[in-house]
Amino acid sequence: MKKDTDLEERLEFYEERLADIMEDERVAWWEMELPSGRTKHIERKANMLGYPPEIFETYHDFLELVHPEDKKRTMQAMRDHLEGKKERYEVEYRIKIKDVGYRWFRDVGEITKSKGENKIVTGIIWNINKRKRVEEREDFFLSLLRHDLNNKMQIIIGYLKLIDDEKLDAKTIKYIKKAKGGYTEVMKMIDKMGMLKKVKEEEAQPVDLARFIREGIEGTRSSAEDRDVTLSSDKKIPSLKVLGGDLLEDVFYNILRNAIRHSEGDNIRVSVDDKDKRVVVTIEDDGIGIPDERKAAIFQRGYSAGDEAGTGLGLYFVKKMIENYQGTIKVKDSELGGARFDIELEKV
Repeated sequence: MKKDTDLEERLEFYEERLADIMEDERVAWWEMELPSGRTKHIERKANMLGYPPEIFETYHDFLELVHPEDKKRTMQAMRDHLEGKKERYEVEYRIKIKDVGYRWFRDVGEITKSKGENKIVTGIIWNINKRKRVEEREDFFLSLLRHDLNNKMQIIIGYLKLIDDEKLDAKTIKYIKKAKGGYTEVMKMIDKMGMLKKVKEEEAQPVDLARFIREGIEGTRSSAEDRDVTLSSDKKIPSLKVLGGDLLEDVFYNILRNAIRHSEGDNIRVSVDDKDKRVVVTIEDDGIGIPDERKAAIFQRGYSAGDEAGTGLGLYFVKKMIENYQGTIKVKDSELGGARFDIELEKV
């Protein structure tokens, strides 16, 4: 009896919270019947867009107002949820408001009732145009900053190269080498600033996993050879399609480069475990490993350690990229004696 009372109290609480949210004129809720696509409770949504509710008989009537560049993505988001590929329908798109033009909205919903082919999808839509405008300004200033920094750094490296032609004492050469190292780290930071923008924009899609693993290995092979580190992988990496994108190469490259630079080991091994619906890519080494108290910290923004610590953004970005592809990354102790990174991705 107490359980029922607690449940009723929680439901009452959430209903009150929802009522408070709905007081915001930027928020509306809706329902859609399937397979007909007929819409219900769309009066508030129609008013937000400036149109009479009666013109919106089905979901497709709303789609007609969605920006042409966003329409395919919006339909795919709904399709993925209805087919069970995604837990919920969730998408951001531009939709045309009467006498105003296109504005950004966020739309989230899920199947709330289901009986055979008949389903009801319930959702909430809210205006995010102000947030999008702020993001656009941030992207503009970020792009401007990257451009200016890059130009200034090219001037600096140009002068450093001119100094290389002079006869210098050992102490001066050492300082110049440190200055070049600083230049390299700043350039990496500039690249990662651009990568952050790409992570936000890139959408997950089916990609060839083997290709990105090979490119990550080849991109770090020269660095491994310079340090007498042996890079090995499965003789034949299976040809599998996973949910990912172009940044997957950066994922494998960053983890391999970290192992080469920081593990203090002689061997790094890459392997692939093909599971039922997921694929696990393992990168492990025979180095000094990562203490348990540092395992969670290495993925935090700004974390760096060791004599060759860089910008403190490498593994933070790796984690963000993988999460963008609906994957996970875990660090463990390797049977080889060092650290082991398990990257789990969704098989398509």
